[in-house]
Amino acid sequence: MKILGYTYHEGAYRFTMKCDSSLLNQKKPFFLPDWSEDIRYCRCRIARISRLGKCIEERFAQRYYDAVGFGLNFRAEDILQQNWAEGTAFDNSLCVGELMANGVGETARNAVGETARNAVSTEDGWTKGEWTNEDFAAINRAIHDVSEKVTLRNGDLVFIDYETAAEPAVRNQLIEDDHLYCKIK
Repeated sequence: MKILGYTYHEGAYRFTMKCDSSLLNQKKPFFLPDWSEDIRYCRCRIARISRLGKCIEERFAQRYYDAVGFGLNFRAEDILQQNWAEGTAFDNSLCVGELMANGVGETARNAVGETARNAVSTEDGWTKGEWTNEDFAAINRAIHDVSEKVTLRNGDLVFIDYETAAEPAVRNQLIEDDHLYCKIK
């Protein structure tokens, strides 16, 4: 399994490839590592790939994932300047919330609820609970871009950060939503 996506940093997206040990089980807490002084997180959209694909056109991307959800992408801001991979792809650096079953095309939008009508946006741009049309468009773009670089296989995860500033991770912080739970220790 591969974890691929785009991390939003300093006003631009950068491609990130994470190993499977980067995946944080939602039931376990995220422990702030000792080797970094500045751990931050961005909220992100996540899609689970359901079939083999390479160079996938954006308009066909919805056919290549079977589940969507939200997550948290942790990164070490102080390490990013020297080494991008070390600052983004460390153990437990991606907390994946509950993935919601998905269908194909228009069915995909209906499977996770009436997304455009039920979405509740917060002041930081985070959409609570439901996927909006913008969320689907962003993940479709990410699948298109990532599939030009690497072959996507069944079970891979593709993520893309929201275009908001990274928030500092603080000990004993709880980040909770309808489909996401993460305790920082």
